[in-house]
Formats: sequence, C-alpha cells, structure tokens
Amino acid sequence: MNRGEFDALYRRGAECCWESFNRMQQRVLELEGRLKQNSNNSHRPPSSDIAKAKRKANNSRVRSGRKPGAQPGHRGHTLKLVAKPDRTFVILPPPCTCSHCFDGSETILNLERRQVVDIPKPVIETTEYIVRTLQCSYCRQSGKGIFPEHVNAPVQYGPNIRTLCISLHIGNFVPYGRTAELINDMFGIRISVGTLRNIVGQAAANSQPSVANIKQGIISSPVVHFDETGSRCCGKREWDHVASTRILTFYYHHQHRGQSAMDAGGVLPNFTGNAIHDHWGSYYVYEKCQHHPCNTHLLRDTQGIHDTYQWAWSLAMKRHLQLGKRLVDEAKLRGERTLSSSQLNRFRAAYRKIIKAGRSEMPPPAPPPKGKRGRPARGKALCLLDRLDATSAQILSFMSDFDIPFDNNQAERDMRMDKLKQKNSGGFRSAQGAKDFCDLRSVLSTAKKQAVNVMETIRNLVKGAMPKIGTSGHM
Repeated sequence: MNRGEFDALYRRGAECCWESFNRMQQRVLELEGRLKQNSNNSHRPPSSDIAKAKRKANNSRVRSGRKPGAQPGHRGHTLKLVAKPDRTFVILPPPCTCSHCFDGSETILNLERRQVVDIPKPVIETTEYIVRTLQCSYCRQSGKGIFPEHVNAPVQYGPNIRTLCISLHIGNFVPYGRTAELINDMFGIRISVGTLRNIVGQAAANSQPSVANIKQGIISSPVVHFDETGSRCCGKREWDHVASTRILTFYYHHQHRGQSAMDAGGVLPNFTGNAIHDHWGSYYVYEKCQHHPCNTHLLRDTQGIHDTYQWAWSLAMKRHLQLGKRLVDEAKLRGERTLSSSQLNRFRAAYRKIIKAGRSEMPPPAPPPKGKRGRPARGKALCLLDRLDATSAQILSFMSDFDIPFDNNQAERDMRMDKLKQKNSGGFRSAQGAKDFCDLRSVLSTAKKQAVNVMETIRNLVKGAMPKIGTSGHM
C-alpha cells in the first residue's frame, strides 16, 4: 500500500481502516505461521526441518522412561559355535623348553575352540548344456535333445545373478549404474544397465499373478491404510500410491493424485471395509467404505494452529486426543475390545466442550471487502475446528472399535520405502519402469511382512514360480 492508497483509505473512515488492518494482520499471521511450520505442526516431511531445537520442543512423542537398548527379558542374538564346522585347523603348542616338538599324540590337558564365520570368495560357475542329434541304430531316424525351459539363449545369466541384481536394485534401492559396478567388482562380470533393466522387467512380468492376488486380498481386508506421495517420472511430477495392511502391501504408479488415480488403482472403488487415510478430499468420494482420518495428522494440525495463533483450544484438543490414545492402549493391554460406555461418554462430552470453547474463543470470520463476492474466508483455524466438529464420530472411532487404528502409520511406513528409493536412485525414466518397481516392491514388502525369505521370493519370481506368500487379508 502506497501513501496515496493509505490517504484514500483514511478518508473513507475508521471502519474501513479497521477492516483493512484486520486483513493485513491475518495475512501477517498466516505468513509467520508458514515460517514456524515443521514436521511436528504441519504435513511437511522431517527432511525439510531446519530448526532442530524448535522441532524437538514440540515433539509429540512421550518419554517411556526406559533406558536405550535392549530391555530386561529381551532374547539376545549372538554368534554361536556350530557343531560341525566346514574346516578345522588344529593349533599345536610351540616346541617345549626341553626341545620336544609336539605332534598331537600327547595327552590333552585342555581344549579351547574359536570359530570364524565368513563368506567364501564368490566364484563364477558356468554350466553348459549340449543338445545332441543322434541317429537311431535300428530304424535310422534322428532324434534331438531338448534344452531345459529356462535355457533359451546361447549365453545368459543364471537365476542367482538375476536374484542378486533385483535384490540390490528393488530390495535395497541401489541405482542401476552402481548395481552394475558392484556386480563387476564382486564377480568380474560386466553387466550392462540395459541388461539389468531387462532382468527387472522379466521378474515384474512374472510377478503379475502375485500382485493381483495381493490386491484382491487387500480389497477383502476389514481395515486398509491408504497414502500417496509425489514421484518423478519422465522429468515430471507424478504419484506413487499405496494400499496396505499389517501383512499385505500394494503399490501402484499414476500420473495423478486424485480420484482418477484411485479409480485406476482398483482398490477403493471395490473396498467395503474401513479406510484409514489423511484428509485428502478424493478419498471421501468412495461411499462403499467407512472413512477414518489419521489422528496423528490432527495432532500436528492442532499444534500448528497453536504455534501460529496461540489459541488455547487447539492445544487442549491435541492433549485430549493423546489422552484418548493412552486410554485405548491401556485397555488393549488389559485384553479389552472397546472402552466402557461411561468412559466413551465422558470423553465425548469433554471433546464437545473443547469444540464449544473454541467457538467462543475465536472471532467470527471477517466480512469480505465491499464489492467482493463469495463467502468470507474462514482461515485455517476455523476450518480445522469445523472439521473436528463435523467428523467427530470418525475421529473417535478408534475408541469404540479397537480394530480401527489411531493413525495411518502403517501406510506411511510402507510409503517411506518409496521416498528412500527416490533419495538413493532418483526418479523413473519411463512409466513402465515405475510400474515394474511398484509391482516388485508389492511382492517383496508383502514377503517381508509375512517373515518369508526375500531372496527366495525373488528367486521364485526369476524362475517364474509363485512366491510362497499368503494373500488373504484375514491371516
């Protein structure tokens, strides 16, 4: 605002000056609020945090009082002596002071054993298959042998090398170039990036039956977590989506984030259970399922409102939701399936009391400037209060049904692997590469959740066999 605009506003009267002041003050609060945002009071990732001291001050985690490391009663895992080692070296004493040289035939007074566990030096093994055409010595007809089904080229890489390549790139997010370099350093094999891409593509094609079964298992599950994150593909921002349970994971890639992507994924349009997710509006389009918002997001939102505007109700709501989680955790330890009616009623009454206090504490939205059409802007704080009021049944559903989780951490943990891949290897150069990655990660993540050996799972995919993983959402 320049001096001429200010003079014109001043001549219009005190009421106009007051309205303009309120609008500018609101704008200043919003801008200051952005500067105060971090991973504990907004939806920003922890990697964007700079002021570590401030972030630590508002951390939602509560100290357990336990010392770091293993707790009493923890069964440790350490190396143990094996009964039958592969190689044994007997070490005799040095010559005696009387010049006698020990040869092992002497009387044994004591015996100590120590073992070294190591990996043998990798050795390349080449297997040759020779098909002969022979002539029958009786009827003089010729007969020709048949190569094994998996031997379909003059020279090719075997299943063990293919398994290692997929484990490095898909399982451990090593980029194609560094995977080729590592294979060359370990085995002396100069494998090209194009060959690595073909190996991954063939395994992804073999994984399609397993991916379809995982997807169907998730659709039939009673509780499923959903999330999405940005991903670079062909130089553009696209999206990776996840639908997961405790034992199943289904990833898929799409150009968009919203309803078109969720329709293409095929889970939400057919899902009739309980969907756990953030407050992204596209989820609520699907009415066959019951929606439950992630309360950890609400904890960050209420903390962010308090950091920006210092409203007392937002901090009270955060502490009240944390109290609800604590009550549920204690009830679960007692083997209960829900809180008592009296506990639920008291908690809901206190919840409504905080909403009412927020209504009285916050001023109503300022009317829009004269000549401007539409509803007045409500601001982040009032919008959050409205959402807490309108969706209170869904927010507090974790207290009446312990099968409903408090948060969406399951999907966020699963999606964290996708972010780790992007951090290590960057984006995708083709849509097919993104799809292959998501398909293989779906199988490997599911195998890991079910304590199935991941290397054996990859080996089965390479051979075209079905991995030994369960695909029922009710396991």
